[in-house]
Amino acid sequence: MRASPGDTIVAISTAVGPGAIAIVRLSGARSLEIADSVFRGSSNLSGAPSHSVHHGHVFDADGREADEVLATVLRSPSTYTTEDMVEFGCHGGAMPARRVLEVCLDAGARLARRGEFTERAFLSGRLDLVQAEAVADVVGAKTRRGLEIALGQLEGGLSGRLWKLRTSLLDVRAEIEAQVDVGSDEVQPGGPDVVLAAIATSRGLVAELLSRCELGIAVRDGISVAIVGRPNVGKSSLMNALLMRDRSIVTPLPGTTRDAIEEFLHLEGVPVRLIDTAGWRDATDEAEQAGVERARAAAAGAAIVVLVVDASTGVGSADDMIASELEPARTVIVGNKIDLGAKLGSDELAGALGGSWSCAACVSAKEGEGLDELRGLLVTAALGSPPGDEEAHLTNVRHVVALKVVDATLARAAQLTLDGAPPEVVAVEVADAAAALGEVTGETTPEDVLERIFERFCVGK
Repeated sequence: MRASPGDTIVAISTAVGPGAIAIVRLSGARSLEIADSVFRGSSNLSGAPSHSVHHGHVFDADGREADEVLATVLRSPSTYTTEDMVEFGCHGGAMPARRVLEVCLDAGARLARRGEFTERAFLSGRLDLVQAEAVADVVGAKTRRGLEIALGQLEGGLSGRLWKLRTSLLDVRAEIEAQVDVGSDEVQPGGPDVVLAAIATSRGLVAELLSRCELGIAVRDGISVAIVGRPNVGKSSLMNALLMRDRSIVTPLPGTTRDAIEEFLHLEGVPVRLIDTAGWRDATDEAEQAGVERARAAAAGAAIVVLVVDASTGVGSADDMIASELEPARTVIVGNKIDLGAKLGSDELAGALGGSWSCAACVSAKEGEGLDELRGLLVTAALGSPPGDEEAHLTNVRHVVALKVVDATLARAAQLTLDGAPPEVVAVEVADAAAALGEVTGETTPEDVLERIFERFCVGK
């Protein structure tokens, strides 16, 4: 892991650019000493109580004023990093904060690395690694739901469930140790059935956590939705209707869209990258052919595919051809143009295309009819399950991978127990499961992984 020496660090903790205020943050054992050497106010900051605010000015070593500031004194251990901290509230804009930063650097502080303030909070035990990662998610939240989930994790909602799993793994180890200590008069082992029951309890907790990952990852990272279909079925009109504004060009002529057009919208708190594609058909020129190939690539790479057919004319061989290239599990069938008189309803659409299509809706992109139902289908397809307790959702692929390792390792431990393996052998698998869980919370996370995690943060956070 990156070394975190006892020196005092400083950084601008607000976005650079015009604004009302900017914050320059100091943290470390010499924070008050350095702040006192540059700050001029009615009293010294080193004698001020914690969580107090003081008006004054910051001067450089040559006596030149850097800015008029409000200095906030924060004393260890009741601070973000658990170290002594001082925050200078400067005038907004790039130069005032930069000048105060330069003065603090000249006075003996070191420029903070990315995420070093949060890293120190993690190293001091104020935050576990899940909470530390949630700090970055709070800053980077794209929707209100994403913010709510990140705040829930920062407050310990997910950590509490992981701690419950950790306690369950300790119970498994205790049962196994009872098997090892069978000769002790003080221990009465419950036999392999008790060990298997304890393992099953732990695996149940893992399964519950993993069942929540689709929503969490979708809300945090967003999903891509590709709109595909043959020419002139209303793909561009549908995109415009979902966006509630004209983004794609719509004409009566087939083949208007040649390139993939992308736009973002939010569906139930999930960031969605909507992709309008060229109509799939035997292209008549090189430009259209390139557009069709891009449409195929967009469909292959999208989390969800919306296959649009013309409900007023019914399903044809061209629709069947496109459907044959799609995966039913991640495809929503949409019958458009019902304002012209639908020949097929939503149930008939799926059957007409053959296969195991589970999601279908009939809409009128022109009149707006059926769009709410379609939005609901897209949300369900994206999330996999309805939302539950927001703070308990897994939002990080790293967490998901580690918990799958926990489950696989516990499965091996259960099989070894059934096969009559010595308890010491089973104990090794359970220890590996605990280590994998520790990678999530930070107890056993490799240093290079920790380094990559904190490098995601901005300087000053």
